Amino acid sequence: MTSRKRILIVGGGIAGLTLAVALRRRDVAVDVIEIAPRWDILGVGISLTGPTLRALKSVGLIDRCVEAAFGFDRIVFADAGGRQVGTLNMPRLCGPDYPATVAIGRPALHEVLIQTATELGASIRLGTTVNSLRQNADGVEAELSDGVRESHDFVVGCDGIHSAVRELAFDQVPEAAFTGLAVWRATMPRPKEIDCMRMFYGPKTKAGVNPLSRDEMFLFLVQPIRDDRRPLPDAMHTVLREQLADFGGDVMDYVREHVTDPRKVDYRPMNSFLLPPPWHRGRIVVIGDAAHTTTPHLATGAGIAIEDAVVLAELLATDLPASELLDRFMARRFERCRLVVETAVKLGQMEKDTRIPVQAHFDLMTATFRKLAEPI
Repeated sequence: MTSRKRILIVGGGIAGLTLAVALRRRDVAVDVIEIAPRWDILGVGISLTGPTLRALKSVGLIDRCVEAAFGFDRIVFADAGGRQVGTLNMPRLCGPDYPATVAIGRPALHEVLIQTATELGASIRLGTTVNSLRQNADGVEAELSDGVRESHDFVVGCDGIHSAVRELAFDQVPEAAFTGLAVWRATMPRPKEIDCMRMFYGPKTKAGVNPLSRDEMFLFLVQPIRDDRRPLPDAMHTVLREQLADFGGDVMDYVREHVTDPRKVDYRPMNSFLLPPPWHRGRIVVIGDAAHTTTPHLATGAGIAIEDAVVLAELLATDLPASELLDRFMARRFERCRLVVETAVKLGQMEKDTRIPVQAHFDLMTATFRKLAEPI
């Protein structure tokens, strides 16, 4: 282990802040720059499954995340009327003291990450990004948007699907693929009987509910769409309620009654992206959404970004030559991330064909989660 390295992390999202925490745990100097001028976290909620909790545990983040989240051990599958057709029991990969999976509000997760990274001594600057990168044999010189020039041993792009770092470092990058699907999310009070994720398969869409905390849950609905145009902001709740018309039963009737505020509705057309290997050029590497963007069908997009950060930090803290440690990173990450991206896309395509039985979705998710439970 070494503390001599200095790492520039571009992007203060889930991947970037997890990487900052993981590196500081190993006494590696970290500079995080985030283009946003203030922390204004968008989004509703996400799931952190067993493999993700396992990764968070390895860098001392699990307890704070679990405390801010709602834990459960199963996913219930049902038809549009609410009739249960199957249950997927999730393994407790972190032992009996932790749930199999949790759902957490995005702002709550970011608060945990920001607070921990700051406590550990990571340097974080807002309103700043990178304008240019110049590599030499020993490191990377970065010119930042505030005019400052700094030298680092490595630069890690954690700046999302529209990554500036990837744009600077890679000559050819494939376009993200539009999936023909959008996901709706909306928060609302949680009835006490909603104690795990529930998914409902309707004739045109799939919907579900996920508890976020003792008091809140969120609705998600996946809708086939023709293009990426967005509904008018003031009409978001009305359009979402229309999409819920095909669902019945106590749970979905309750949900429909509580979709009343457009400010609590989030709508996102979904793209899929997988950067061909390697994800590095010299001492510049991209991880998370900058390398792979997936749909939420496996509730694992944030999870594989967190895993990227944990594995990369482990390797950056060694004295391995740059090329060898980044090759090892790719060997441990690419196929696993490809599995998530491609399986999520397949599940989305299956949802467009209502002739495919729910059992087929259940079987594919079960097999994939079993594979993801393997060590990283």
